[in-house]
Amino acid sequence: MRKNFFYYLSPSVLAGILGVFVIIPVSTYYLDPEDFGVVGIITVFSGLIVPLSSVGLSWVLSGNYYKISDEEKKALVFNLLIIGFLFRVFWALVFGIFGHLFLPKAIKSFQPEFIFFFWIFLTAECFNAINQTVTHVIMFQKKGKMHALFDVIKTLSRALTLVFALVVLKLKTVSLALAFLGAAAGGCIYCLFYIRKYVVYRFEARWVKEIIKRGFPTIPLNLFEIISTSIGRFFVERWAGLSELGIYSHSLEYRKAFMVPERAFLKVSAPEFLEAFSNNNKTKSKSAKQALKKWFGLLTLGGVFLVFFSKDALNILTHGKFINAAVLICLWFTVIAVYAFGIPYTRYLLAHKKNKFMFYSELILGFVSIAIIALFVKFFSIVGATAAVLLYYLLLNLTRRIYARKLGCENFERNYFIVTMAILLGLTYLVNTFDLDLAIKLVSIVILSLFVVKFYDLNPLSLLNKKKAGTLC
Repeated sequence: MRKNFFYYLSPSVLAGILGVFVIIPVSTYYLDPEDFGVVGIITVFSGLIVPLSSVGLSWVLSGNYYKISDEEKKALVFNLLIIGFLFRVFWALVFGIFGHLFLPKAIKSFQPEFIFFFWIFLTAECFNAINQTVTHVIMFQKKGKMHALFDVIKTLSRALTLVFALVVLKLKTVSLALAFLGAAAGGCIYCLFYIRKYVVYRFEARWVKEIIKRGFPTIPLNLFEIISTSIGRFFVERWAGLSELGIYSHSLEYRKAFMVPERAFLKVSAPEFLEAFSNNNKTKSKSAKQALKKWFGLLTLGGVFLVFFSKDALNILTHGKFINAAVLICLWFTVIAVYAFGIPYTRYLLAHKKNKFMFYSELILGFVSIAIIALFVKFFSIVGATAAVLLYYLLLNLTRRIYARKLGCENFERNYFIVTMAILLGLTYLVNTFDLDLAIKLVSIVILSLFVVKFYDLNPLSLLNKKKAGTLC
């Protein structure tokens, strides 16, 4: 599990280097917040085709992958791959054809060139349909090295496309859309090359029925999840303008960067949790619990440094244009801890095929979240939009935890999660409310770091001893 984690995590190092020293400085030098705002509002609508074309990858694979033969796995993967891609293309065509009708009415600051940008993002999402299926299969195969290679190719494709469009072609807003397309296309080429060994080219009624039965019901669920996380951009554009939306959208780039190590942890821990819950394997469960505890510790430790220096880093990297995104970045990092909190309970419910509960709970919370986000944006602008998303995921994962515990799931490091949230949210408030001296920041970092290392058992010698004893996953 540890080896796969570092394979999944390694691309984040490359992504971080490219992001800090190439993508962010170059893009913010040539572009203004309004340019990021244009992309932010267009992707609110282009992103809707992703949940509408959902085939329930996680649900279908979680319920079947470890229970069938290798030959059956190949047939299942092929059916998921083709049905998902064709479904995505269908919705891309529908949205593209009717985009000139609804975009001018939906976007307050609409310009004619937005239609062209819209088609670029729709095309990219068609490539991403293949990417999402293949990377899910790689995760279930526990091939972290192959997933790392995918992330490296996608990151390089995005960076090269963006730099070429901005520096060489002297393009403006469209360069952000082309970079998204370049990343999707680069990843797709790799995925098609990889997956050819793990499919058999035939449709099977069994798997088509399974996708319809277990996959298609996830469409409303995934749709509300996308709406709840993107509706904030719609309200910000309406009530605060493209410039504020650009700052908000720029902060989402850091959220994506934070998601890389979080997805790495998810990809290595999800199969462990599924195996533990499917087979009632206490050893697997204990190993996963220890990993979750240390993950909370690492998030807390990283969050301490992030909160104290996010403003200074943004001022340098973005040429002072996006410094107001600092508080948003801190809140997005806290969302990562909430994701981690929900992993074991979500996997428990998936392993026990409690799809109906997950569907209705997320549907109801999806409706509630839209009202919460609208209210928060109206009164607190972009900070409210971010805080509302954080609140949504917290409520969602607490709901899953309550039901999973009722069904017999054991407690997974609740107290460590509470401490992590208290530290991250408390520091975010203090740093963004008071102007702290550098000396105070450094002393605070040392004290908090020592506490975190002790409380979460992150001592390197302790980790080494546990690894030798075979108790560290």
